[in-house]
Amino acid sequence: MITKCPECDQSITFSEQNKGKRLLCPTCHCTLRHVRPLQNQRVIAFSLTALTLLLSSLLPNFISYTQHGINQSVSLWQACVLLAEQYSYFLAGLFIFTILIMPVVVCSLLLLSHTSIWRKVSPHNARYLAKLLHALTPLNLTDIFLVAVLVSAFKLMTFAELSMGSGFWLYVLFVLCFIEAISCLDNDYLWQHQNHKTDNQSLAISDTAKRCKVCGYVSHDERCLRCYARLHHRKVNSIQRSLAWMLTSVVLIIPANMLPIMDTVSLGIHTPATIFSGVQVLWEDGSYPIASLIFIASICIPIFKAALLFYLLLRIKKPKSPYKATRIYRLLESVGKWSMIDVFVVILLVSLVQLGTVLNVEPEVGVVFFTLMVLCQIAAVNSFDPRLLWDKGNR
Repeated sequence: MITKCPECDQSITFSEQNKGKRLLCPTCHCTLRHVRPLQNQRVIAFSLTALTLLLSSLLPNFISYTQHGINQSVSLWQACVLLAEQYSYFLAGLFIFTILIMPVVVCSLLLLSHTSIWRKVSPHNARYLAKLLHALTPLNLTDIFLVAVLVSAFKLMTFAELSMGSGFWLYVLFVLCFIEAISCLDNDYLWQHQNHKTDNQSLAISDTAKRCKVCGYVSHDERCLRCYARLHHRKVNSIQRSLAWMLTSVVLIIPANMLPIMDTVSLGIHTPATIFSGVQVLWEDGSYPIASLIFIASICIPIFKAALLFYLLLRIKKPKSPYKATRIYRLLESVGKWSMIDVFVVILLVSLVQLGTVLNVEPEVGVVFFTLMVLCQIAAVNSFDPRLLWDKGNR
């Protein structure tokens, strides 16, 4: 079987002996294929367990806290409803999509695609379902949300006595199973079980062949023969789009860091907090690991991401060391979503801490600018085409 590396566009041939093994691209050393033993059974087991744990964690008590003799217990579902009814539909939608809609849809699609039912689905519907699964899996923020829960708990310890309920521990187990289920997914397996008549073995190795960004099929046609997605030799206007998204994020960094992201009301006293002031409070309270995590994820990473992407765009114009530049691109892809920690911390504190005038947390406009900044940076990295680094005779 012939395929092309998604990062350097190198044509690579897989033999039957190597099918399903962990293989690296000989040019840029990215992972091309890694299928674990008993893959079908692992995906079904972890997906079903994750779905069961998620639904079981919504209604039980998630967190309890006590201040001045007043006790409050909140479940995840109650937090979603409270956030939507009293504060922001934008934050509520982000919250519900992250902890409920996306995981449920992904687990359901994983279960469907790895059972015998998948062979009975019409090719037309199977293509749309496979494309949906391909689009949703990179949006997994459940691990970021779980870290944000721990950060929120540390922040609440300065105001009240905390105890984690059964809903929290069920959610921890769900995150572990969900991440494992996604890691077991094999994209080629998903598409090979649709009874298509195309075969990459008959395709001659050529630099003009195009690799489908959705299913990985290699073809010379305008559209992919397997999933019917439009094929391009390179991402359209990759440099212009990446630069535009990143410049927008740089502009948003200023209000995101200068404006308060939340307001803590304790006994009628308002305490607005920016990202940096929140880090400062945690550091002064002795929570050095949490303060460092927030500082790196919310302040350092956005700045470094902008600088590194500008560096990659410069390397396209002035080719030099494409292997090193590709490793930087992989780093940008892996750390980008961690900037969402502060957004989830605000969402959690707003939705969980509601004790009237005794203790109350309200969102401020800064969290909107910060969220938009993070989304713009993610769009900038996704718009960048790493294959451009290997063009112009740089192999």
